[in-house]
Amino acid sequence: MNKKHILILALTFAGLLSYAQKNKNKQQEFIVLSGKQLSQQDSSLVENLYFSGLKEKVSDNYSLAADFFKRALDIDPLHHFSAYELAQIYFRAKDFEQAKNFIQKAITVETQNEWYWLLSSNIYQELKDYQLLHYALTELVKTAPDKIEYQLDKANTLMILKKNDEALAIYDALEQQYGSNPEIIKGKQSIFVSKGDFKGATTHLQKLIDENPEEVVNYIYLGDLYFNNRQKDKALEVYKKAKVLAPENAYINLALADIYNSIGKNEEAFNELRVAFSHQELDIDQKIKIIISYFSAFQELRAVRYAETLSRTLTEIHSNEAKAFAVYGDVLYQKNELDKAKLAYQQAVILNKQIYVVWDQLIRIKLALNDMAGVVKDGEEALTLFPNQAVLYVYTALAYNQLKQSEKAVNYLNAALNYELNNALKVQVYSSLGDAYQSLKKFKESVAAYEKALALEPDNVYALNNYAYYLSLRDENLEKAERMSYRSNQLEKDNSSF
Repeated sequence: MNKKHILILALTFAGLLSYAQKNKNKQQEFIVLSGKQLSQQDSSLVENLYFSGLKEKVSDNYSLAADFFKRALDIDPLHHFSAYELAQIYFRAKDFEQAKNFIQKAITVETQNEWYWLLSSNIYQELKDYQLLHYALTELVKTAPDKIEYQLDKANTLMILKKNDEALAIYDALEQQYGSNPEIIKGKQSIFVSKGDFKGATTHLQKLIDENPEEVVNYIYLGDLYFNNRQKDKALEVYKKAKVLAPENAYINLALADIYNSIGKNEEAFNELRVAFSHQELDIDQKIKIIISYFSAFQELRAVRYAETLSRTLTEIHSNEAKAFAVYGDVLYQKNELDKAKLAYQQAVILNKQIYVVWDQLIRIKLALNDMAGVVKDGEEALTLFPNQAVLYVYTALAYNQLKQSEKAVNYLNAALNYELNNALKVQVYSSLGDAYQSLKKFKESVAAYEKALALEPDNVYALNNYAYYLSLRDENLEKAERMSYRSNQLEKDNSSF
């Protein structure tokens, strides 16, 4: 082995040994690699195998690439480039143990490569090996001391290892060097909270506010801290100060809404939400969650009013978002305002045709409104987008039946039977086939369809009633028709159609 390799291995071993002595609860694995002075021919072969592996990797032929890299390592166990590439391949395949094996081989040879340590930290993160993660991040910080993200990750790992004082020291140093930023503030606050040091947490935030009274985010953090510790009066006071500084900050409105709701001031809370919803920068998904939270309280008229107002505002502020109109449609549907709900869902479909549940809701509303031409139009268009949704065939067939286009109804119903159907939907398909075949005067097929429906659900009122009616209309099997009619009336005594 040449002197360069001996020196690298000696330094690496010494570093690992030092780490192991400091962490006696965690046995450190040692990787001992032996090398040899390669001939010119072997060196060339290793390089050729390595570049062949890179070529296959770029072409996404990972198995073949791995084979080339392994062959390179067989010839030269110290070829850390191949070890690193293998670690990447196994990491991508989520074989983290193998990835760990190869990255440790690469690092044993090349100890100063930032990317090697970064990959190793990602591997240890996936393995939840926080002792080794801490070790890798320590080396990353040494290798790239100017990258704050590595120091933040190290501090976070120390917190996981319950070494809060060491983590706090890192945050303090970063704050002194770079000033406060959200990640440093959150990290320090997490430490204070985990230690149960409420006074330390409030003192830290108040210090930041005193140093920079125009920085609104620190008021929000302090208000949240008071609110989470049930000091609502202080939280409200802090949030109000923040609102004066930043009246257009939607997150302050949300924070105030939470407090007002918690103390029973519902109208004040709703007014804050209305202001928050008027801000484009507030994430639409967060707004939708707030609207949906009212659904469970729809027995209260106030909750319905809140949800409708907020969802209407959502469509005004996010007028290019299909989900804004879909949620507005949901609210109107819950209110049983079907015509208005239909318009909202139609707009959602115009903006985005790829949301199946919106199509489904829109078509069902048109069925309820007896808009059969609309059902056919939307059903056929939806089927071009979602051809494997069996229920769309059924909706379209029902509309064709109502429009007296029974041949088309039969075609769609039979198409639905090609898919996996639950029992209830299958009964509906066979019952509708019975109706369609009757209209086409295909009485034998009609009888067979009704029989299949009743075999699946003997007490299906719709099938019993229609089967009985059409038998009596044809003056066939009147005794059976009478039994079925009697049974349907027993099941639904108040149905005037029977």
